[in-house]
Amino acid sequence: MPGRYGFLPLLLILRFCLPCAAALAPGDDAFLDLVEKHSFKYFLENTNPENGMVNDYASNSKEPDRKYSPSSIAAVGFGLACVPAGVERGWLPRADAERLVKNTLSFFRDKMESEHGFFYHFADMETGRRYLSREVSSIDTALFLAGALTAAQYLADPEIKALAEGLYERADWKWMTNGKALLCAGWSPENGFDRYYWHQYDESMVMYILAMGSPTHPMGPEGWKAIRRIIGRYKGHEFIYSPPLFTHQFSHAFIDFRGKSDGFADYFRNSVEATLANRRFCMDNAKYFKTYGPDSWGITACMGPDGYVGYGAAPGTAIHDGTIAPAAAAGSIVFTPELSLAAMKNFYKKHKDRIWGRYGFADAFNLDRDFVASDVYGINQGPTVMMLENYRSGLIWKLFMSLPQVQRGMKEAGFGAGPYIALNKKVLPFTETAVYFPDRKPSVTVKRAADTVKPEDLGPDSPLWKRAKAIILDRKLITRGFSRQKDYRVKFDLLANSAYLFARISARDSQVVAAPPGTGTENYDSAELFMDPLNDRFRWDGTDDLQFVFSPGEDGKLRVKEERHGDRASGACRVVSFSRTPGGWSAVLAFDRAALKIGDGPIGFNPAARNVDVSPESDARLEWYFHTPAIYLGVMNIEKAK
Repeated sequence: MPGRYGFLPLLLILRFCLPCAAALAPGDDAFLDLVEKHSFKYFLENTNPENGMVNDYASNSKEPDRKYSPSSIAAVGFGLACVPAGVERGWLPRADAERLVKNTLSFFRDKMESEHGFFYHFADMETGRRYLSREVSSIDTALFLAGALTAAQYLADPEIKALAEGLYERADWKWMTNGKALLCAGWSPENGFDRYYWHQYDESMVMYILAMGSPTHPMGPEGWKAIRRIIGRYKGHEFIYSPPLFTHQFSHAFIDFRGKSDGFADYFRNSVEATLANRRFCMDNAKYFKTYGPDSWGITACMGPDGYVGYGAAPGTAIHDGTIAPAAAAGSIVFTPELSLAAMKNFYKKHKDRIWGRYGFADAFNLDRDFVASDVYGINQGPTVMMLENYRSGLIWKLFMSLPQVQRGMKEAGFGAGPYIALNKKVLPFTETAVYFPDRKPSVTVKRAADTVKPEDLGPDSPLWKRAKAIILDRKLITRGFSRQKDYRVKFDLLANSAYLFARISARDSQVVAAPPGTGTENYDSAELFMDPLNDRFRWDGTDDLQFVFSPGEDGKLRVKEERHGDRASGACRVVSFSRTPGGWSAVLAFDRAALKIGDGPIGFNPAARNVDVSPESDARLEWYFHTPAIYLGVMNIEKAK
């Protein structure tokens, strides 16, 4: 029997009081019910009832098998958050729900491995023990806690509520900052705190709200304010960007951001624009990829033909290969109801025989590669259920937003503290990021120098450079991050003879952040050259592929590192000269063509650069042409000898 608050079913209450409750045609409501029910079935069949552990992924066609994959802590959280929808829709008896939630929370309290209240990203389905050497994860723990609090709020059982709140109050958010303003991504016994911090706009908003709302170990609002929010634009859609669509959905599955602003943005409206831009990007690439179209869109992290990939659309680094995740359109239904519904109906009508299975839509499909993912993932199934339920009734929003801890966290973040601002362009940086299309691959023909020219003949001011071919990287070629230096640019002058490929790098940079002694080339100003001598697609582990990084050091020397094949490339790149200038730095390099197997062409080629500044802050990545995830570079040809 559906759960009740008082005498009226909760769904009925919500339909009367929520302004976003959907008015759907009978056929459409039945279709959404079908999708939501099948997605919810994932948690019914892939949850260990004794401890609440949920499979990270499961086959969409075979019988359930708890040994099929480890448990994902985030999937456990999403499963708990889906419990209210399952009970209200009649798919899960309330008594079973109470038993499951109680077992889950008791197990996490008493038997799950944890550190300062945070849990490991993946765990064994039976024992809850850490899976392999995975890290204690801040975001996955946050998603688990959000789901636990949501389920407890719905079931209104004192014991369950005490369990959920006890787990939440154990999480030491101050510890997870590691003394910084931002939350760290994770921790492991072997390596300590992770190098990565949650520093930019993405799915971490719900984590920060929970961290600020904690009654026991709260972090202050400085972390929320320190999050890097970069405005991007694609085809008239302007918003704080983060390329994978799930990053605009996960927090919104819990938090009702409608009509709210923290002085930086209206994040609900931001996700609307992000969804529209994602669809527009698919439409613009439909001539290259069969899967894309007006009613076939949704680029997000999912299983692709070459493995699990963090797919994303412009603005920012567009990583795509024609793979669509139906959960991306389904999870956007609160933002783009008509478009999302049309996409789901199109997926079902045109591809039901191939992509519809035991738990509804496949995780992803790609028509060009004749690929359909055989497994579905809990972290996609959960948001599908939650967002469909939020669209249909507002249930999950209602429950989560009624939590006093969440209300406290929202207040700490600044929601309701000042005037409503849809997008604060006066405060937030804007970057016009480059977008690369398959038919716009650039090429360059490098001029030939005499074979008698030796590296030492090509100083930075040699007249021979006057006939060099130049490639210039400036702010128009930023693919991610942002640069506050309007005149920043890196120029690559190229020459070649039979023995060498010569490159002169001239960086116009008013604030060079150089690498201190004893450090590598990471996180400092640098220039790079990617080379694919066979022009057969760049691969990180390709035997012919090269990635040279050049970074100024504080010791006045140029750091040179070949990222993939240092043994073979050692000595094959010679630094002819290097100098720091008041306005930047310059270097001349000579590459041994025979040692690096650089023929006359066509050769895959991509000059790149990174601009890092401290004050004012900048951290931008610039690329000539670098198309992922099937990595194609631009093309270089060397002029033939006369």
